[in-house]
Amino acid sequence: MDEVELELEDAHEHERLAEYCQRMQAEDEQRRHEDMELQAQTAYLRMRLGDFYIRAGKIDRALSEYKQAIKLDHRNAAFRTRLGDTYALKDMVQQAMTQYRMAIQCDPRLADPRISLGDLYRRFGMFVQAMEQYQVAVDAEPTRAYFHFKLADSLIAVGRLLEAVSELKMVVQLDPGEAFYRFRLGDLYLKLGWLEQASAELLKATRLAPYDDYYLIRYGVVSLATGRIVEAVDALRMAVRMEPNNRCYRVLLSDALSEAGMADEANRVMLQAGELDSYELEFVGRRRLECSRFAAADVARPE
Repeated sequence: MDEVELELEDAHEHERLAEYCQRMQAEDEQRRHEDMELQAQTAYLRMRLGDFYIRAGKIDRALSEYKQAIKLDHRNAAFRTRLGDTYALKDMVQQAMTQYRMAIQCDPRLADPRISLGDLYRRFGMFVQAMEQYQVAVDAEPTRAYFHFKLADSLIAVGRLLEAVSELKMVVQLDPGEAFYRFRLGDLYLKLGWLEQASAELLKATRLAPYDDYYLIRYGVVSLATGRIVEAVDALRMAVRMEPNNRCYRVLLSDALSEAGMADEANRVMLQAGELDSYELEFVGRRRLECSRFAAADVARPE
């Protein structure tokens, strides 16, 4: 074999070796990718198993599964949030806070750890810090009514009521069919003395949740305060029918009947109520204060 043939043979050998190396690298990369997929799937299954244990009330088992999920995928912010939530359930506050902060480091735009961290701050009266977290969550997912509600609820807690009105309006715009949100907006209007607006929202709440006696009571009291006597009597009668043993409801119905000029029935209903204990007297007192026409002062009404 001459020199030219040897060179050609060497070139072919080098080419075959290069192809073999490329094929082996591709196979290694494929196996690595498959291993990563399998690891991710296993981590996800661990997380789902943890969720199952949470629903079953087996908190320690859930904690163990979430830890295993994080070992397999330590950069997963959702896994760390779940682990933090489980620590919070066990009142292991420092551990929960650590996991929330690590989740935020992994994914600063993820809303869930922000909400959970905000809730933890609120537990200890740290409303400003909570609002900062809720605001980030709202900015990240502006169409989530619940996130806006969290922010509004904290604004109410620190007395920033007008800002809370804007947030709660956004809440009911995003989720118009949720009675509780309508009720909270109506309750906020009451705090501000805006009885007409309060009445409108509380009426919507009663229509969305017609079997909620407390919503009916609040609507009936506001109706009485705004001079809608018939509506007040109807709402309070319905609440009494739902909860016939509630003495507070009977007293408030008696008030409305008196306003309607139905003195005999008012007296009969009051007698049926009987004597109220201190808690019941406080409840009736709060409702009567809401009903006071002095609360209807026309101040800073919303547009």
